[in-house]
Amino acid sequence: MNSLKDKLKSAPFIRVLIPFCIGILAGENCQSDWKWIFLWLCLASILTLPFLLNANFKQKSFFGLVAFVAFFFFGLFTNTTLRYQPKPFVNGLYYAIVDEYPLEREKSYRAIVRLVDSDQRVLAYFGKSDSMPKLEPGTIVWFRGKPEVIQKTGNPFEFDYQTYALRNNLGYKLFIKPTDYHVLKVKSKPNLAEYSIVIRAQLIHILENCGLKGEALHLVSAVALGAREELEPETTQSFSKTGVTHVLAVSGMNVAIIYVVLEVLLRFLNRKRWGIFLQTLIILGAVWGYALITGLSASVLRAAVMFSFIVIGKSLNRNANIYNTLAASAFVLLCYHPALIYDVGFQLSYLAVLSIVYFHPYLYGLVYCKYWVIDQIWIMLTVSMAAQIGTLPFLLHYFHQFPTWFLLANLMVIPLVTLILYLSFIVFAIAPLFPILGIWLTRVLDLAGQGMLFSVRFVEHLPYSIIEGLYPSDSTMLLIIVVAISTALFVITKKINNLRLGLIVIIILFLIGVATQMDQLTRHEVVVFNLPQRSLIAFTAARTTYWLSADSSIGPDKLKPYIKPYEGYRGILKSGIFNLSDTIFALSSSLSHLGDFINLSGFRIWIFRNQVMNEASWRRLPSADLIILISKRKLDYGLLNRYCPNAIVVDARLKQSPGKLQIADTEENHTRHFSTEHGGSVDIQFQVTSTGAPKDLKVGYFSSQ
Repeated sequence: MNSLKDKLKSAPFIRVLIPFCIGILAGENCQSDWKWIFLWLCLASILTLPFLLNANFKQKSFFGLVAFVAFFFFGLFTNTTLRYQPKPFVNGLYYAIVDEYPLEREKSYRAIVRLVDSDQRVLAYFGKSDSMPKLEPGTIVWFRGKPEVIQKTGNPFEFDYQTYALRNNLGYKLFIKPTDYHVLKVKSKPNLAEYSIVIRAQLIHILENCGLKGEALHLVSAVALGAREELEPETTQSFSKTGVTHVLAVSGMNVAIIYVVLEVLLRFLNRKRWGIFLQTLIILGAVWGYALITGLSASVLRAAVMFSFIVIGKSLNRNANIYNTLAASAFVLLCYHPALIYDVGFQLSYLAVLSIVYFHPYLYGLVYCKYWVIDQIWIMLTVSMAAQIGTLPFLLHYFHQFPTWFLLANLMVIPLVTLILYLSFIVFAIAPLFPILGIWLTRVLDLAGQGMLFSVRFVEHLPYSIIEGLYPSDSTMLLIIVVAISTALFVITKKINNLRLGLIVIIILFLIGVATQMDQLTRHEVVVFNLPQRSLIAFTAARTTYWLSADSSIGPDKLKPYIKPYEGYRGILKSGIFNLSDTIFALSSSLSHLGDFINLSGFRIWIFRNQVMNEASWRRLPSADLIILISKRKLDYGLLNRYCPNAIVVDARLKQSPGKLQIADTEENHTRHFSTEHGGSVDIQFQVTSTGAPKDLKVGYFSSQ
């Protein structure tokens, strides 16, 4: 523990990185107009520092505080300055450059294009046609249309694609009909990123010419070059369930394999000063060369920067502080792109490396192996365990599952990754010169790919291979991190205070769990989702949810991306899907429906479909607490206010065509009107009294609650 404190004290970049990261996070809610205020406050703090250098102990503490404030304001300035904010476009004619090879869909080709005039990136869907020319990086396309700003759907607990896209400088989307675009014969001069993608495609073509095909080709392309687009969804799911999905993303592990192997092979150069310099150049060239041939993806660029700092730090000082090196690389990356702090890959990469650096020596020292083969197996196991310690809470939070056989899966897969990585490089170099030799080596590569597929599927089908349905909240995740850190520190340092802290936090987690259970058992909720071209409504009573789908042709599989996260976070134990055309029946003791009328624990709901409602019809209807519009007809608010004055109206009507807004008739101001198209999904919560009547009604858009 003392050695850790000493290393942290000798790592000044950590003391810089912490306030800088806090400033970036705080700047997320600040207006971009404030950036100059943050800059002046940062400069004022920095100018104060020289006057506190030669000072007593109290003033030295004040020096640290002022430095903390300076980098905090620098983080605020960086975020507000570099934060991407798309502006609306007008309908018109545009020229764009295709930035990547398009991904084929059922009715279109999906690709990111870059507008020539404004350099804005647009997620474009090109409608298919028989005469459509080939699209590739550098192709110039003329099109007619209006790029729309990517909007947030506001559905419960779903992946926030709008925020993700904005943090990756992507703000617009557009579907282009075949008649509204034209591919020009002239091509633009490719930039470095486009050139990198072309190189990767040519290398994949070499593997195809050498006889590699099918899923083995797609797997080798993903492992060696980061080309995951053609992988079968089932294969990706298998890697995720076994805890080895990281091998499919060209990132830290791939770069680490290149770095470690080259360092071992070039260790003889360490005897001379010029040899150290030459070794550094070779490793840096290999790391960045690999980044170039893998498409310059964000994950591999992060890994390349991180290992470049490590290599340069070791060449300048053989006893370089690894914590300081990692903090310096993270600081540089965040200065260039502050939104990386929210990136899952960025978080997991640095957490895994930090965890390995700290925990691996202790875990490896638990067992001594005198046999080389057993020792190498033990090294791989302890590295995997060390990485899992640091990343486990985040893996649970982001992926909601825990692969129980991850050690076995990593033990089987990592040697094959190393073999595939270096054998692919050899094939790329030899096949153009000696095709026969390239074909023979590719057969070995095919066996390695098939072996990896077999290993992953074998582990996947082992009993209890995965624990699913883990949905910790943000606060729970932070507490789990505290428990993990305090427990690990107790095991290493044997200090009782670390154990006490862990036990106290476990008690807090238990109390939070009890409160969550009570909330789930008393919850009554109706959620109207915001989906394109379809309607989906959740009726929840305690830990039971029934889903109303207006379209009986849409199966549960298509609705799973919306249903699964909601049921996970709400702790649902029983659920089902029904349609209004179903026969009359009671779904549960709390929920029943009769035609278009639904009763949820005394809360009366009317689903307005294609009825033509006149005054006579309104008189025959029972009073409703909630009216949900899922038809294209308009509702007469005058009659509604007369016969159901206290009803809540949720407009969730099916849209006639994408991009065209259809707003309800609101000639009379209706204070209880909500539109899913304008505000996202709508959440209605209430409590039930002893008499069965609903009370404590809470209504609002889910994203604002």
